[in-house]
Amino acid sequence: MANEIVELVKATPNILGQVYNDLAQPSVKAVGNALGTVFEFSTSFLLPVKLLNEKFKLNFTKRLNEYKEKLEQIPEEKRCEVHPQIGTPIIEKLSYTTNEEIADLFTTLLANASDIDMVNTAHPSFVNMIERMSPDEARLLYYLKGKEDIQYCTFNADVLEGKGFVTLLDHVTLLDSEVELIFQQNINAYLANFVSMGILKDMSGQSRMNKTIYNKIREKYNLKGIEEQLVPHSFKSISVKESYYLVTDLGKLLIKACIK
Repeated sequence: MANEIVELVKATPNILGQVYNDLAQPSVKAVGNALGTVFEFSTSFLLPVKLLNEKFKLNFTKRLNEYKEKLEQIPEEKRCEVHPQIGTPIIEKLSYTTNEEIADLFTTLLANASDIDMVNTAHPSFVNMIERMSPDEARLLYYLKGKEDIQYCTFNADVLEGKGFVTLLDHVTLLDSEVELIFQQNINAYLANFVSMGILKDMSGQSRMNKTIYNKIREKYNLKGIEEQLVPHSFKSISVKESYYLVTDLGKLLIKACIK
């Protein structure tokens, strides 16, 4: 068995032969041309050994086919070899990625790294950023395509005596009704993660001039009902602070590189 593994590792550049029966197919040859150097560097995570597992092989083949389909959409004269700095970690992640949204981000990034006109968008840091996302966060990233911001409100209740307030609703948005999420209760955590990665910037203290979204948030969270219930018996008044998350230049580049 040990000798078999050694031979498999030596055969890493011919990894396509373990996935496809017909290496002469133009689309398969295109994958080989784009990922040749990447496969040469893939010995670091022993891809050929992993392919001995049939379940692993099926998943990896599916992901490679998804990449192949995207590569076919790039004109042949526009295709280029993927730099191993970005291609090798993507291939590693794709080998065990089972979620469709996350896999699509990876394969689109890999396809853009194979495109002369788009390779400038494929920053190596994007691989780790995608890996730090949950499926819900991938859906939020798709939602952000073409958008400048996510507007939010914070509802504060002013105490009856003295100065001070209690936050009733913090950084509430319309996202839970605009994006189908698995865990809607985690929205603020997802947004905080995007801020930590530099995809979004919390513009706390600043607001947009157009109040349409802010008014919809007030209606959604029933500001009038809250005031009728709590003022003046429990609190002096309810104030609403308006602000937004800005999609950063890094965030826009990530979206351009990973989402068609």
